[in-house]
Amino acid sequence: MTKDINIEYSEFVWLDEQHEVSLDELAILGGLTLQELHLLVDNGALVPNNPDAESWHFSSHCILSIRTLSKLKQDFELEPNAFALTLVFLERIRKLEMQLQRLK
Repeated sequence: MTKDINIEYSEFVWLDEQHEVSLDELAILGGLTLQELHLLVDNGALVPNNPDAESWHFSSHCILSIRTLSKLKQDFELEPNAFALTLVFLERIRKLEMQLQRLK
C-alpha cells in the first residue's frame, strides 16, 4: 500500500551550523517577515554569518527558533520590540538542550 507523502521544503533543509539559508529563505521557512528579521538583526538577536555582505546568510539551525518565535508572536500577539529578547531566550534554551543531550 502506497501513501502520498507531503514533505515541505523545510524538511529538506539540514538544521545545523554547517548549512546556511538566505534571508528570504529564513523568512519563508521561519514565518516572519523580512522587516521582522531585519529588526532582529538590527537588535543583535539574529546574527548573519556574513554581516558585511550585501546578501545575508544564516546558519540553518536558527530556523527552529525563528519558527517558535513566529508561533509565539501569533499565539501571544508579541510586540516587535519583544522579538529580540524572546529570540535570545529561545537560542539559549536550544543551546542548553544540546549540552544536556551531549551529557546523557
